[in-house]
Amino acid sequence: MAIKTDLIIEEPSKPLINRVVVSFIYALFFTYTFYLLKYKNILEHPEKHTILVLLVLLLLIIFFSSFMAIASHSIHISLQENKIQHQYRIGRFRYKEVWQVLKDIEYVSVYKNSGYYLVNLWYEKNGILNLMALKDYELSIEKGLFIAEKLNTDLLDAREKGYNKWINKAATKQQGKIVYF
Repeated sequence: MAIKTDLIIEEPSKPLINRVVVSFIYALFFTYTFYLLKYKNILEHPEKHTILVLLVLLLLIIFFSSFMAIASHSIHISLQENKIQHQYRIGRFRYKEVWQVLKDIEYVSVYKNSGYYLVNLWYEKNGILNLMALKDYELSIEKGLFIAEKLNTDLLDAREKGYNKWINKAATKQQGKIVYF
């Protein structure tokens, strides 16, 4: 009997230039806020509540629009407990979501979308979890095959619309090339 270990899929770290640009935007925002508070004395302005609400709104817009530019996402799948957890990382800071039970795993699919091959996990009738996006077709099939084997489920080649084919995992692994049912 094979020992089931956990499966972790990590997004690569974001480029340093993203962090530099986001840091520059935050520096501009806080410098402008300091300027308004210190030199324009907005706390004594008749519309101070409106100005403060707009500054907070601007900060939230900057935060939510810059988050994905610097955050890295990873997916942790516990094969023994059939659970999944998403994790987001910015530098040394991590946010882990609560473990969720994966119910009724149906299959893993590989399909093409705007130049990328997406490896998806289908569960609970129409639930879809995008696991990864790769540019190389053979690598995406290899990763999809690996994940389908670990989850003990089927693999569907759906890269051509209307021509979905089930991949024979055992024959594909044995022959080293894709074999369909």
